[in-house]
Amino acid sequence: MTHQSCLAHLRIVIVEDEAMIAMLMDDVLSDAGATIVGRAGTVAAAVALIERERPDAVTLDGNLQGELSGPVARQCEALGVRYMVVTGYVEKTLSEPRLAAAPRLVKPFTASGLIAAAEAHLCAQGNMYPRYP
Repeated sequence: MTHQSCLAHLRIVIVEDEAMIAMLMDDVLSDAGATIVGRAGTVAAAVALIERERPDAVTLDGNLQGELSGPVARQCEALGVRYMVVTGYVEKTLSEPRLAAAPRLVKPFTASGLIAAAEAHLCAQGNMYPRYP
């Protein structure tokens, strides 16, 4: 019997400034059944994309071209969109309370690690993030 991922039919936005990593994440999550509704590589583009698409979930690089992605996390929270931080800059992202409180996958990651983290953090129901002013 094959495993049916809870990612099937989930609409996901990938926020990642490294094109190769974004493509890899797109392939892995799509293969697990998710629908990738867009990718963004900057804070401004991500906020606009999330506002326009209203996805079910977001994978969020913590550092986008040198800018912490806290405003993207804030947008997700405002719209009730689940997100997971995927970052190689753990120490830097921990300085942003929204990013520090969010579920996190550390780069580098494997395809199975990405799927496991996405299933654990993006599929669950209910609000899991603290609210910040």
